[in-house]
Amino acid sequence: MKWLGYTCLPTAIDPRGPKGRNAMTDDRIMPGTGALETKGSQRTLIVERVAETWQFFAFVFAALVTFALTLLDEIPARLWLWRIAAKLVAFVGLAYLMLVNVRIRGWLSTLMVTFKQERR
Repeated sequence: MKWLGYTCLPTAIDPRGPKGRNAMTDDRIMPGTGALETKGSQRTLIVERVAETWQFFAFVFAALVTFALTLLDEIPARLWLWRIAAKLVAFVGLAYLMLVNVRIRGWLSTLMVTFKQERR
């Protein structure tokens, strides 16, 4: 498609307007949990995660951080320095586990796929 002399890729939004009753819920894009492939002469494993997986990681991370910080609020007020240190350790520890640690991310990815399957 040409627009002002530039070649543009067609977008997911149809410029002709909505098509029928379910126009806003048209979900033709099928998201996946990742792709495994080898590149080059060396055999290296590259995992590419889609936005849906990262959104799931962010949701689980936010839920666990909220839970941990709520529990740490029960530390008595006279131990305020320990409370702050514990909250920092909890946040950094959960951030490492959820966003950096490959084993935990892989486990969460398989958990997400399990949640997505509907049994009928």
